[in-house]
Amino acid sequence: MQQQFIPQVSKVQNVADVEVSGLGRLQTNAQDVMAKAMELTDAWGQAMFIMDRPLVESLFAAIGFSRAVCAGVFDAVRSLAYVQHRQQDAAPQTEVTWHAMDATCMTLRGIEGLKSAMTGITDTNVEKFLEGNIDLFETLMKAMPDYTRNLMFSPGIAADVLACFGARISPETLYDLAWRYGRQVTKDLDGRLGISTQFIRSLSLTIAARI
Repeated sequence: MQQQFIPQVSKVQNVADVEVSGLGRLQTNAQDVMAKAMELTDAWGQAMFIMDRPLVESLFAAIGFSRAVCAGVFDAVRSLAYVQHRQQDAAPQTEVTWHAMDATCMTLRGIEGLKSAMTGITDTNVEKFLEGNIDLFETLMKAMPDYTRNLMFSPGIAADVLACFGARISPETLYDLAWRYGRQVTKDLDGRLGISTQFIRSLSLTIAARI
């Protein structure tokens, strides 16, 4: 039954089996990873969320990558130079953003064709997939920075984010899952709905790591 979630590509690895040499896949597939990061920046409303080295390393450790891979992933992603950050009284430097994390995880595993990598995940099976990988999901929920609990985004945005990888999950389903598994949602006076960044990032990384 789990087979339905596995992309039809060759040489897909479990995260624990990815070796340091696998970091080279990011350069080999740099154009695809960068293009997906740009697409996701737009999907999030052209927001950019800069990540520092400790956060990137801790997240990839939570996903289950080896210590050696975790130690090298920040520099490997930053070397793609898809975002330049300028600050006064400091030299410009490239940064790592959240938008490259799912693509990085899947590329390290050997998944190609990022735009269709999550096609097998839909309204009809996403909860079953989540239940089957609840261990990783809960680990990622705890690993997310505290501030992600308080950043609420429209479930429509979350659906668009997952759709960038081919997943077909409706905003309604995501809102329901965010309440039952993310344990919080919001609704304002005009009826705008919100789900936490903590939830949607934990869900997307769980899919990226386990499809």
